[in-house]
Amino acid sequence: MMWGAGILSRGISAVIAAVFVFSAVGGDAAAQNLPLTAEGHSPFVEVVRRVKDAVVNISAELKQTEQDQTNPFGSLFDELFPWHGEQRQRSLGSGFLISADGYILTNNHVVAGADEITVRLSDKSEFTAELVGVDDATDLALLRIKADHVVSYLEFGDSDSLLVGDWVIAIGNPFPQQGLDRTVTVGVISALGRTDLNFMEGTPTYQNYIQTDASINPGNSGGPLVSLSGRVVGINSAIASPTGSNVGIGFAIPINFAKVVIPDLQSSGRVNRGWLGIEPRDITWDDVEAESLPSADGVLINRVFENTPAEAAGLTPGDVIVGFDHEKITDAQHFMRLIWMAKPDAVVNLAVIRRGRQLEIPVRLSDRDAGLLAVSSRQDTSAVAPAQRWLGLEVETSTPQIAERMNSTYQPGVLVINIDPDGPAYEKGIRPGMVIGEIDHQVVEDITDYNTVVGSLTDRKKAVSLLVYDRRGNTGYIAVRPE
Repeated sequence: MMWGAGILSRGISAVIAAVFVFSAVGGDAAAQNLPLTAEGHSPFVEVVRRVKDAVVNISAELKQTEQDQTNPFGSLFDELFPWHGEQRQRSLGSGFLISADGYILTNNHVVAGADEITVRLSDKSEFTAELVGVDDATDLALLRIKADHVVSYLEFGDSDSLLVGDWVIAIGNPFPQQGLDRTVTVGVISALGRTDLNFMEGTPTYQNYIQTDASINPGNSGGPLVSLSGRVVGINSAIASPTGSNVGIGFAIPINFAKVVIPDLQSSGRVNRGWLGIEPRDITWDDVEAESLPSADGVLINRVFENTPAEAAGLTPGDVIVGFDHEKITDAQHFMRLIWMAKPDAVVNLAVIRRGRQLEIPVRLSDRDAGLLAVSSRQDTSAVAPAQRWLGLEVETSTPQIAERMNSTYQPGVLVINIDPDGPAYEKGIRPGMVIGEIDHQVVEDITDYNTVVGSLTDRKKAVSLLVYDRRGNTGYIAVRPE
């Protein structure tokens, strides 16, 4: 499939440019400054007319047992689609067609864990959708329907070209129980490059959010954010709100993220990401002073893992990476995005400052999933190894430094650094960045306590109670049944 070959946006910019006039009717000074079409309508009308039929309604059903029907944390999924104690849980969200052969882009949290996904088009026809692939690290999912024909689909724009103040249009299905399909809201780009946002266990690893004041509400997740050219520039995903409804602070995933993710999801259902093999952190002003750095831009290497591309290239702890293929590095989030977008086997050139010296170091990246697995298996675990994948969890002693790296509030215990998405802990809502403080009502202060308690539960068949802290420090008990 050729991306960027959609049928919607051709000529829209020209149409808008041709029909903008300034109304001088009635002598109203305010009206005289409003850009209107020749017919007296808003310039958004033509854009919406051309794009709205490509927006779809998504219903994702998840089977639940009685003991599964509470979630004490209110994850991103639960905030948007509350639990009601039913035997089948349903999430309702939005998505949009991106090709004539039925591919649909939406958020991962709209369809996560679903047993059946139903898509309703603008003509009210319904289809059972195939889940082609998901990527929880960016909160994106790709679906496909087998329809005889697709009335319309959307073309991708360039989210890197956006400027704060640009007009954008959000289209989606807010408060879906009320049937408010294809609701249109208009606003501007409020900010770009938002990172370190915390949606609890639904928080994506890779963030570069577009912030907008176009109204986004529960049910809008997965819908398109489009420019005045009619091209998609973002995927509406989340809101910051004390009430759970829109207060003018919404977030959308840049469409350029999706451009990188979609080909991998189509070919293998997962995303192939580059792996360097370091533990990076942001640079502080104390680092700038201590190391005589020119600025606080870049990342400092806390740790280099063994048998990784970083070690093979000669990178060492204390090195400061300030450039990636001649692109200036701003912070750790920026650096992480560049690594995974480069893909495995790519050779990249790193600009490094080492004790005042400027170095150019080429590195051939490897596969992130394989790298993480190898690092995990090589860690000195002594008594740790038998417990490392209990319930599908990978943990380490919680420290303030690790909590900061995981964007979590520090709590004593063991911090979840990785989790098997097919394991029982994942099914109960436990995610990386959470801290386990008790297991079976026994206090767990570090990895030694963790493995001692877990070792005593080797033959446990009934559910085990875990005291878990989310990323914000909120606490709750979760009962998990070992496989």
